[in-house]
Amino acid sequence: MLDRVFRPVAGLAAVDCGNGQLMRMMDNTAFANPAGGAYHCWIESADDVVGEREVVDLTFRHNHTYAEKNGFGWQRELPPDFLWGPQSRIVVKAPLAAIPDRFPDGMVWLCETDEGWAWMMDQLATHQNAFVALTTQALQLFQASLPPESTLLAPAAPEVATPATVVMAAL
Repeated sequence: MLDRVFRPVAGLAAVDCGNGQLMRMMDNTAFANPAGGAYHCWIESADDVVGEREVVDLTFRHNHTYAEKNGFGWQRELPPDFLWGPQSRIVVKAPLAAIPDRFPDGMVWLCETDEGWAWMMDQLATHQNAFVALTTQALQLFQASLPPESTLLAPAAPEVATPATVVMAAL
């Protein structure tokens, strides 16, 4: 999609709820716990086509609800439906021990973990058909929301062989 390769990611996250309150989803043992726990999943590009990874956080809109259900008072504007953009504009860059108390709007702290990676790969293997069906449905819904003249999800035009490309291929 969009001439990029994306991959699912799982790990730890911190969300700024406002007034210096950080909601930390940092239960790295949750990946091995059938009851789950506080962790986070997102999508990111797996290539360096444009020099920087893109991050897609489709659950960002639920942060205020999750925060309130877990005892945090949400003190910010309602979050956007999702975050999608260059990693430098989406992800707060800081080591775990030095996560700042406040983030700019539209940013989140994310950290992929080995446990998250293993869990995600197991989920992909176990539920491969469901992932394909859900991805297809999501792309269809996304395409239906685009203006009719959009070529965002249009297949790339096939290469046309010219005499020069035929000669170069033969060499």
